[in-house]
Amino acid sequence: MFLARFFQCIIDLLVTLILWCYFLFGYLFILLFLYIPVYFAAKNKTTALQNINHVHLKIFFALIQILVPRTKFNIPENVREIRSSVIVCNHLSYLDPILLVSLFQRQRTIVKNTFFKVPVFGWFLRNYGYISSSADGITGSAMINNLESIKQHLKEGGILFVFPEGTRSRDGNLAPFNKGVFTIARYCNAPLKLILITGTDKLFPPGHFLFSTRDFNQIQLELIDSLEPNYNDNNFSISALADEARKIFEEKIAKTMNPAIKRLNNGG
Repeated sequence: MFLARFFQCIIDLLVTLILWCYFLFGYLFILLFLYIPVYFAAKNKTTALQNINHVHLKIFFALIQILVPRTKFNIPENVREIRSSVIVCNHLSYLDPILLVSLFQRQRTIVKNTFFKVPVFGWFLRNYGYISSSADGITGSAMINNLESIKQHLKEGGILFVFPEGTRSRDGNLAPFNKGVFTIARYCNAPLKLILITGTDKLFPPGHFLFSTRDFNQIQLELIDSLEPNYNDNNFSISALADEARKIFEEKIAKTMNPAIKRLNNGG
């Protein structure tokens, strides 16, 4: 038993090193050298760099599927085909945002301000057109300066994905929703696509350094609802919209978790 656990830890470590070495090498060398010709040749540098990053992370998840064959991905076409929308997701793992980037060529998101201070990586984030979060939220100067560009980005078929919980869930339950994303959607007059992510926390659990390669797992992205509010309605409320979205997530998570709980109570 000890030897089995030891060898499994070695496998997890090797897989983790391969994946994160590719991830970091891509940012430090591959993307940097690809960006140089793009910087001088592309008409829209932000879009071009988003596309390069999309391909880079698509390869990252292709490597995961090769190195971790017990983890399967279920991402239906109605998720892959989303365009010109604000995507609202639950948040389970650091893999969640990079998985979404691997799915959509044109993507923007709101990133914690601390990540913009990381050498090289922060430079890429700024050039992707990503937005730095702040304590002021939607009223912060960085966000206000980006609202028009977000609106144009959505009109051109791009997506903005946001995790309104603001941080990863440790137990699968939802944290309170920040209302900023719903204010952005209203400003841009954009539809909301609610996507439930499951399984990423089993592959790369919060608080752990190693990928978990032993267990059979399925990572799934499910479009659980599409909301197209009438933002011009006199009775429209940002708080009510946020509460509605959160309720939809809670009901779906409860339905998803109940069968698993029943199986555990029945002994498997």
